[in-house]
Parts: sequence; C-alpha cells; structure tokens
Amino acid sequence: MIKRSVFKGTWGLKEPVVTLALLFPLVYITGLGLTRWAPYLYPTGSGLVILFLVLFKKATWEQLGMHREYWKQNLFLGGLAGGLIIVAVPLLDLLIEASGMGRTELFTGAEKRFSDGSGNNISFGVHLGIVTGITLAEQLFLTGYLLQALLRKTKPSLAIYLGGIIFTLVHFDLELGLFILGLTASGFYFMTGSLIAPLIFQIACHTAGWLLTHHYPRVFTLLGFLF
Repeated sequence: MIKRSVFKGTWGLKEPVVTLALLFPLVYITGLGLTRWAPYLYPTGSGLVILFLVLFKKATWEQLGMHREYWKQNLFLGGLAGGLIIVAVPLLDLLIEASGMGRTELFTGAEKRFSDGSGNNISFGVHLGIVTGITLAEQLFLTGYLLQALLRKTKPSLAIYLGGIIFTLVHFDLELGLFILGLTASGFYFMTGSLIAPLIFQIACHTAGWLLTHHYPRVFTLLGFLF
C-alpha cells in the first residue's frame, strides 16, 4: 500500500492561478523570436517564482513537496516508472530490427533525422544537468504549488486531469507525450504527497528523449504520434 504524506501548503487557489495567468503570456511574448532560448524561459520564470515564495516565507520547500517522508517508497515509484520508460527505448529498437521493420521504407534515413546540427548534439552529462534544473523548477511550480492547491480545492480526478492539460499548455506544444507526462506526474504527486516520484519520472522521460535523439532515431519514427 502506498503511503501518502499530508499536503502542508497553506495558500489558496487564487495565488497560483493568478501567477500562472501572468507568467504564461509574459513568457510567450518574451520568447517571440528567441528560438534558441525560448524553451528555457518558462522554467526560469517558474524557478524565480518559487524562490520568491520561499525567500519571502510564502511557502517552504517542505510545503511544496520537497521532504524526506517516505522517500524510499517515492524514490522506488519514480525510479520504477521512469526506468521502464528508458528501458522501453532500446527494447523497441530491438523489436524493429527483429521484425524486419527497420528495412522498410518507413524507417529509411531515420538515422539522419537529428544529424542536422540543430543543437541536439550535446553530451549526456550536459543534458542531464539542464533537464534536472528545468524539471525541478517546473515541478515545484506546476505540481508543488499549483496542483497542490487544485487538489485541496477540487476533486482529485479533475485536479490531476487539469494538471496534465496545464503541463502541456505551458510548453506551447500540444503533444500527447507532454500530456501523458504531466498526467502521470500529477498522479504520482496525488498518490504520494511528495515531489520525489514526479521529479524522477520527468527526468527519466527527458533521458528517454535524449536516447531517441542520439541513439535510437528509428524508435522516434515509431513513436511519432507522441511528439
């Protein structure tokens, strides 16, 4: 049985909703024309909001979900779900090869998909550092701050569904994969009352994306409906 920590936030729903309503269009307007840096504007804004809340004692890290209660359980849940996502990538590539699909026209030239110098050729260490910072900022704001308020004010099923929708919208990219990621992270937060599992799961999803980009482009072709 999964043990759940009690939500400890004391803020209402109005504060995070208004903050999101102001931050969302500001990031969009600022990001116009900044193709390279646009993906980092929202996480940066989210991180600054969280720092403001903590510094001015509007919230604490523990209230936002960064606590050690049941941390082993939450580490296991996030690691298991995220690990399955990562392992699925090479397994699907093996399936493509074993079934003979890799020799069909659909997968022809898949290895050239990301070899266009578009900025995807970064080391795994750099990638991991970037996505860890982005994930931490997003989860603290969207899940620990906003979703927690939603869970305290609305039905859990509605709050989790809204969490998936909001996660998708703030990335300015209506992808099914983003919705599933946001939905799953929201579900983990509701089940555990902690950000540990959502954090690990999102980092694992980004890692799987890095593997698709750098080592398994054929799987990217197979899973194109998610992106």
